[in-house]
Amino acid sequence: MYELLGIIAVFNKEEASMSGQTYEELIAKISELQQQAEAVRKSELDTVIADVKAKIKKYNLSAADLGLGGNLRRAARATSAVKVKIAPGKYRNPETGEVKEVGAAGRKPTWLVSLSADELERARVS
Repeated sequence: MYELLGIIAVFNKEEASMSGQTYEELIAKISELQQQAEAVRKSELDTVIADVKAKIKKYNLSAADLGLGGNLRRAARATSAVKVKIAPGKYRNPETGEVKEVGAAGRKPTWLVSLSADELERARVS
């Protein structure tokens, strides 16, 4: 155990002498560099925001176009005002081709619930 501690002490002295700085000095330098980086970020922020706003205006982008539309589940629910009743039977998943038998009770597959009335008719196998 004491040998290991001696080896670690020698290693730490060699490391400090190799860089010419102690651990505490390096931590202080890191802190100073982080403060400098934050100051530069703040100074560039106004320019970056103005540039982004100009591009949003130029390309007529919305928050949804940028993926900033908030809760997508809530938005999807709000747009589907008409709820389609799913009758028991077999339905084919338009994306995978999988055929799924659906009963009257129980939870319906997500892909089936998201279909419109027309898509639901086309997906029905029997």
